Parts: sequence; structure tokens; C-alpha cells
Amino acid sequence: MVSPSYTVNYAGDPTVEHRVVSEVASYGRQLGWLDEIVLALAKGEKPPEESVEQLQRASNEVKKIKAEVQRSALEEANKALDRLKREQPREYTRLLRMRRDDS
Repeated sequence: MVSPSYTVNYAGDPTVEHRVVSEVASYGRQLGWLDEIVLALAKGEKPPEESVEQLQRASNEVKKIKAEVQRSALEEANKALDRLKREQPREYTRLLRMRRDDS
């Protein structure tokens, strides 16, 4: 039997989005928390405390993931530049010059 497959086109950074849905909570779960909170507020009721806590935990985790991905991208860029400098010093110098001129 063949399992169906699908592709998700993320609106933001695909790395962040993938990690959020796989490590934090699915979109459906996130929408469920928001739905419960917003509907309670719209009715003038106190939002379910459990949903608010889950949403806050998810928000904290998303912030951590975003910071890790940013750090990772910077580290990858530095490694790539180090390799370019080592293996193709002329191209490294040319790239730096081009980047400086673009600033």
C-alpha cells in the first residue's frame, strides 16, 4: 500500500515552520488554542487557562527555534566563507569586495 504524500508551502522561513510543526505543535493544534481563546474573549468570558498556557509555551518554543535557526545560518555562512577563503582566495576577496560595494 502506498502512503499519500503532500507538500506544505510555508509562508515564512521553511526551516522554522517545519521545526515548529514537528517539535512544538501542528497548525491544527495551534489554531485550536487560538480559537478557544478568541471565542471566549468574544463572548466576554475568561479564556480557558489551559489553552492560554499551551499557547504561551508554544510561543516561547517558537522564539527559541527562531533564535537557533538564525544562529545556525550565521554559523553556516561563516563556515562557507572560511572554506572559500581557504580553497579559492581570489574568489573570496572578490566576493567580499562585491558585498562591500553593495552596502
